[in-house]
This record gives sequence, structure tokens and C-alpha cells, in this order.
Amino acid sequence: MMIESISILLIGLALLLIGSNILVTSTDNASKRLSISGFYASFFMIGIATSAPEIFISIESALQDKTILAIGNVLGSNISNIALVFCVSLFFVKKNLIRENLPIRPYVSMILLSISAFVLMFFDELLDAKDSLILIVLFILCVYYFQAPEDKELADNKGGPSLSNIIFYLLLSLGMLIYGSTFFINGATQIATALGVSAYVIGLTLAALGTSLPELAASIQSARKGKIDFIVGNIIGSNLFNIAIAMSIAGIISASHIESDALLRDIFMLGLSTLVLYLIIQSKSMFRTVYSVALVITYFLYLILILK
Repeated sequence: MMIESISILLIGLALLLIGSNILVTSTDNASKRLSISGFYASFFMIGIATSAPEIFISIESALQDKTILAIGNVLGSNISNIALVFCVSLFFVKKNLIRENLPIRPYVSMILLSISAFVLMFFDELLDAKDSLILIVLFILCVYYFQAPEDKELADNKGGPSLSNIIFYLLLSLGMLIYGSTFFINGATQIATALGVSAYVIGLTLAALGTSLPELAASIQSARKGKIDFIVGNIIGSNLFNIAIAMSIAGIISASHIESDALLRDIFMLGLSTLVLYLIIQSKSMFRTVYSVALVITYFLYLILILK
């Protein structure tokens, strides 16, 4: 049984690594083919692809009248995307970050949508269809707001893979990421169960990690290829799609109550992570490492707080 579980985990890991590599390559090809910046290519392509697990989990939760799970999954995933995925991927980056690596309009849009979600849910302790539609409209306005071109030097779009070829490999990588994260979590869960870890702890840790694995795999591959704008585009895109699509669709399908105290705790952690993301981009190499390590440690302390 243990050998089978380990095999499933390793198959999932292999699918994640191969799928993320194909996804980053496809995004790079799309960026060149369509003459758009790496940030915007990764925002839409990698952001949507890596948000797929959250979207599927949210829909499934809402259909079972458990929208609260979708809300927790989205908030937890958005926090881990910055505090874990972004910070860990930076250790694979060899060149210095520059301010241009963080387009200010998308960054502000991420903050605006997060605050809006908090305000809509906090005072009445409810996420319903009305709140969800407001978030979707705000998301559309945000995308329109930050759509201004920011890269002057774009690669020549002649030659290279065709659009149909790019789309095929994008869908292939999406399937590999989804199945890879599922296999990895199933294998890890079986191993944890065999070792006597409780289902509650497994749900809080492995399930949250599972939906962040595609972002982590894609970000590390982007870092290894020196595509810093892909990492930032992936994180901001994924966080926006998580709120506007994953959580909002769940809210439309089935309304849910949420405790204001828990929401306040989680939104504080998300706000702290978002602030440190800005500081990391703006800082020099030494401070960047200090901020990254500090945020990762804070994230694990936050997890310990939740487990109590």
C-alpha cells in the first residue's frame, strides 16, 4: 500500500513538473506570437491555468451546499500564492528584480478586489449571488483599467509555433497540472493516513497545498528560465481569477455565511502578504531575501494559528 501511495505521489509530481514546463514555454511562445508583454501573457494563460483546481473545487463545494469551503480555499490559496509560492520561487531567480516587474495597475486591482470581497462579506457575514456579481463586474472593470500596454520592446511575432499549436500545448499542460496535483495530493493523503495523521489536519494542509501546487510548479519553472514577469503575472492573475471566478461562481450557485472573526484574520494575513510582495519587488537583493524568509515563516505561524 505504501509503495502504491509513493508511486501515485511521484507520478503526480512528474506531471506537475512536465506540465508547468510546457505551460511556461507555451506562454512565452504566445507572448512572442501575439506581441504582448510576458506579464499579460502569463496573467491570462498561466493565471487561468493554475486557478483551475480552485475553480473546480469551488464549483463542486457549492453544488454540495458547502460554499464556505470554496471561500476558505480561495482565501487560503491567495495567501499561499504570495507568502509561499512567490517567496519560494524567488530563491530560483538569479537576476535582480526591478520595479517594472510589478505593473502597478494590476497590483492595485488585486488589492481593490480583495478589499471589495472583504467588505461585501464582513458586515453581513454572507456571500451571495449579489455579492458575487459585484465582484465579477469589478474584475471586468479592473482588467479594462490595467489593459494599457506597458512594454515597448516586444519580440517579433513572425515565425514560431502557430496559435493552434500553442493552444494545444496550453490545454495539454492544463490537464497535466490538474491531474498532477490530484495524484500528488491523493498519494500524500494516503501516506499521511497510513502514518496516523488526522483527516482534519490533512484537509487544512495538504488540500490547501494541492491547489497551490500548479502555481508553485509554474513559478519555479518561470524562475529557472529567468521569466520574472511570468511569476508576477501568474500570482496576480491567479489571485484575481480565484476571487472573481472561483469564489464568485460558488457564491452564485449557493450562498454561504462566514464568521467575521475568521474573515478578519485571513484578510489581515492576505493584506500583509500583499504589502510584503510590493516591498520585495522594490528592495535590493539582501532585503529581498530577508523579506521573503520572514513572510514564509509568518505564513507557517499563521497555519499553526489556524490548526489550534
